[in-house]
Amino acid sequence: MATQLAPGLARKVKKVLETRADTPETIACLKGLSEFYGENTPAARRGLRSSIERRGLDINREFLEASGQAQEALAVVDAQLEGLLSGCRRIANVLDKSRERTGNLLDETARFNNNLAKIEERKKMLETFLVDYQLTDEEIAALRTDDQITEKFFSALARVQEIHGNCRQLLRTHHQRAGLELMDVMASYQENAHERLARWVQGECKTLAEEDGPDVPDLLTRAMTALKSRPVLHRYCIEEVSRTRHNALFRRFISALTKGGPGGVPRPIEVHAPDPRRYAGDMLGWLHQAAAGEKELVAALLATEGDEGDEEKNGDKEKDGDKEKNGGEEHKEGAGVDEEEAADPEAVLDRILEGVCRPFKVRLEQALNASPTALVAYQLANLLDFYRETLGAIVGKDASLVATVEECRASAARTFEDQISRRAAKLREKPTRPPDTLAPPPFVAETISLVRELLQARSDMVSGGDPDATYDAVGAVLNPAVEACERGADAIAELLREESGSAGPDLATNAAGTVPPAYTARWAKEAYLLNCLNAMAAALGDFPGASAARDSLNSRVASLADTIADDEAGRILRSSGVAEVRELIALYQGQRTERGAMSRDPALELGVVGSALDKLVDEVSASPEPVPAFDEVLNPRTRVDLRDTYVGKIIEAYTLVYMAVLDPNNGYRDAKSAIRHGPDALGVLLN
Repeated sequence: MATQLAPGLARKVKKVLETRADTPETIACLKGLSEFYGENTPAARRGLRSSIERRGLDINREFLEASGQAQEALAVVDAQLEGLLSGCRRIANVLDKSRERTGNLLDETARFNNNLAKIEERKKMLETFLVDYQLTDEEIAALRTDDQITEKFFSALARVQEIHGNCRQLLRTHHQRAGLELMDVMASYQENAHERLARWVQGECKTLAEEDGPDVPDLLTRAMTALKSRPVLHRYCIEEVSRTRHNALFRRFISALTKGGPGGVPRPIEVHAPDPRRYAGDMLGWLHQAAAGEKELVAALLATEGDEGDEEKNGDKEKDGDKEKNGGEEHKEGAGVDEEEAADPEAVLDRILEGVCRPFKVRLEQALNASPTALVAYQLANLLDFYRETLGAIVGKDASLVATVEECRASAARTFEDQISRRAAKLREKPTRPPDTLAPPPFVAETISLVRELLQARSDMVSGGDPDATYDAVGAVLNPAVEACERGADAIAELLREESGSAGPDLATNAAGTVPPAYTARWAKEAYLLNCLNAMAAALGDFPGASAARDSLNSRVASLADTIADDEAGRILRSSGVAEVRELIALYQGQRTERGAMSRDPALELGVVGSALDKLVDEVSASPEPVPAFDEVLNPRTRVDLRDTYVGKIIEAYTLVYMAVLDPNNGYRDAKSAIRHGPDALGVLLN
């Protein structure tokens, strides 16, 4: 049995055994031990404790020696710090004494700095005041110098207006007296500047009067705009412009009429006086060009195309309000521009162009008094109507020049109407004998030629014109010719009735003393009218503006053709008895009768009806010309329509009677055996 260790020794052994030799602490201790532990002998082991204690004691002595040196160094540093603190206390004492001595100087310096800041602020305010409320010497010189108006003048004038507006703001403060005094000074500058500007404008207007198509300088336009704030001066300048341009335009127009251009190019307008249309066209063209140029000049002078004067107008209106607030009535001329007093560009342009109205009117009336032809008078009326609209768009509908052109147009229209009236009277006084072939007489060809020339003149115009006026003009020419044709047709009928020619030597017979064969046709009167109306309608076919007149003529042609066809068809229907039968059948069909009542009527017996139908077929088949040729009608299309209408009316009447007989409700028995031919057979004969 093993011997047990004492508890204390056992714990130490256990602790030694549990101690790890590879820990950093253990290794460090062993390294320190190896420095003074020599050989591992029993004696050394027994003295290990004392060796360790001696080693610790040596270390402590070394530490004490080293800390003594450190304490000495710290004592030196402490002495130095004490000296530094002593120096700082001396410096602080010196600074306190210096502060006490310089405190007054700093206070005075701060006061001076504050005063300097206030002075700088006042300097800026003064500079701003001078900029906002005073003119510079250069600006004053630009307003007062009597030399040529330049850009500097308008800049200075705008500066005056700006200062005037600034003074209005000054009146809203407690500096009202200063504001009023400054406004008086600026108003004086402005008044003198506007008077000088007005004199300069008058001089420039005289220069403009010497030029044909002057370009308005920009400075002159600005001057007129600036003068709008002085209505009296502005109106005076406008009157000067109107007067000078009025006289200049009159001289230029007379020169263009009598002298022409420089060196005779272009030639004088009056050279073309024998040609009224060319004469009037040249004058109107010159007036149109002059009106456009004068309008541009007036627009530039009055600044009607821009807003250059808006700021001045607004400024003047504000100025008036401020003067009313302050009870001031001075500078009444400088009040804002009233719209009623503003210059009307159209009125100014009207006064300028008024001078050429009388020379133009006199010369055009001379051309009309020379009894031009109806065509020339109509062309002049159209030309004047076109330029009336054109000039009205430039100078205004109520301008005197437009009124003059309208008077001349009305005079040309009256001349045209007089010529047409004389022509119609001549046709009435001297009736024309229809040609032997019933062709249109010469006056119809003359009328057609005149109508085509009138329509061509209207279509050649740039403006479409009034369609009603064109229709009236065409009607004024055609109607007398149509009436003359009707009288000629009546003369044919009268000649055929009397057969002796007692209606007059002009209408009785032809050159051989016999009645022309064409006159003997039953439809001679209507054929003559058809030929005349067809010729007139055909002449209008190329002109859309004459559609109403053409439709009216074609309507009469259709009516006459229907009359001829109806009369001829009625003649053969009456001769065969079919016409009477058809009327009775239509009478029965229009009433409600009992069944078979038609067949019991003696006038509508089957034999009577069949005999009438057979007779009609026999007459058509026996005739060498079943359908009249209507050769007296010269228009092929109308002849074809006449024949078709004639055939249609006969077949329609035959078919009506034939179907009534075959209708069982009418009571006819064995109707087909009593009627030899049907409508188809008659159609074959006629076609």
